[in-house]
Amino acid sequence: MNWKIKYAILGLAFWLLLFLGWEWWRSYPKVRPVPVVHPESLEGKIDSVLLRALGDLLIPGLAVGVVEDQKVIYLKAFGYLDLETKDSLSVQSQLPVASVSKLFTALGLAKLGLESGFPVDTTLNALLPRGKQLPREFDGISLRDLLRHASGLSDSRSIRNLLLGEEKRKLNLLPEYLPTPDLDNKGYQYADINFDLLGYAMESKAKKPFEELIRESTLKAAGMETSHFPSARPLGPAQGYKRTFLWKRLQATDLKLERYPSPSSGLLVSPEELSKALLHLCRGNMGAFDKELGWLQGKSDLPAGFQKITLNGSVFLGHFGEQGGFSAILAYSPELELGLFLLANAEDKADFRKLLSSEILTLLSSDHSQ
Repeated sequence: MNWKIKYAILGLAFWLLLFLGWEWWRSYPKVRPVPVVHPESLEGKIDSVLLRALGDLLIPGLAVGVVEDQKVIYLKAFGYLDLETKDSLSVQSQLPVASVSKLFTALGLAKLGLESGFPVDTTLNALLPRGKQLPREFDGISLRDLLRHASGLSDSRSIRNLLLGEEKRKLNLLPEYLPTPDLDNKGYQYADINFDLLGYAMESKAKKPFEELIRESTLKAAGMETSHFPSARPLGPAQGYKRTFLWKRLQATDLKLERYPSPSSGLLVSPEELSKALLHLCRGNMGAFDKELGWLQGKSDLPAGFQKITLNGSVFLGHFGEQGGFSAILAYSPELELGLFLLANAEDKADFRKLLSSEILTLLSSDHSQ
């Protein structure tokens, strides 16, 4: 074998070993909590499922809330907020909920629509004042299109955006970084830019910063007094994690948002406060968001901005979220008077959000049948 090839192979092997050593050094062993042995109560059974999941699914911290019959029947947190500091995750800890944020942006838009007298089918440009309206190709895009990801827009991945620091892309400068909508293909295409545009339109219409507007109109109405959309980094003390390349270990990963504040992904909330919002959603027309949900739904069977989620054969409304080492799911059914959420500071590569949600629903169903 040519000596140059040998040296090249040895060099690659050296760098691979160096990478693996660096990865091992910077990573953390998986959490190994002790599950509840032979639990008899419903609470104990849910505890056991979640504690086992921390180790089996490589999740540093996990918080779960369950609402049934207009009551919060379960609310607990397990594991760590940060593996380096060993700070425990609690129901008062604040975590990013990624795309679950879209639900609250949608509800905030609905509140503004009800107060200002415009419907969900209003065009985007109709909300923007003269001088701030977007190019002509945006004229046919409605608020409903944006809420349903049917605007023809896709998230920009341009070199320009990659070179600019994300802190420089403020929401109020959004038009400078807009992609061109594909008006010939306005089918469903999931893109955060849809909700970032909604946030821009909301603050332009209300003449108030998005984060202030959404806090006053929506978050406080749900009893979420400390929840907020941060307008700059750092987002909070929580650290997100993902699996290492080779080892069954965990490594920290950065949460990077396209814009600050981020109407699509930037909500910071505690499990305790999210349980209050879930309670209102489960109450349907008796909750704080009845009129807003009606505005979003119109004649459709689904409020615009919400996803349909099937768990154990039942259809729930809500949203999934995953970004920067954080994962979330919020699902509710007013008909069943049932809802749950799961927040984790781990990337979901094993579909654990649906897996654990389904296990919890199975335990609830089994408990009721006894």
